[in-house]
Amino acid sequence: MTNVLIRDVPSEDLDRIRAEASAQGVSLQSYLRDALHAQARHLRRREALNRTADRLRGGPDVPEQERQNVLESIDFDHTDRAEDLADRAAR
Repeated sequence: MTNVLIRDVPSEDLDRIRAEASAQGVSLQSYLRDALHAQARHLRRREALNRTADRLRGGPDVPEQERQNVLESIDFDHTDRAEDLADRAAR
């Protein structure tokens, strides 16, 4: 793994970050490593979405009825999953 040194961090920012790390029960190093990892994950996802958008650009439009069917299916699955999780929590 690579080490990173960050200079010129405003003390009030660092105090706030230290307090949040402490509130979460983790070290400052762990907190910052997790934040960097989350940012890298976000960038990878954004790159993947951009590649997908580039591939789809100029392609045929999805018919409105097909689009609605997909959205309704997603809504149904979300509702079904939420009910399943609520049932598990009630047990």
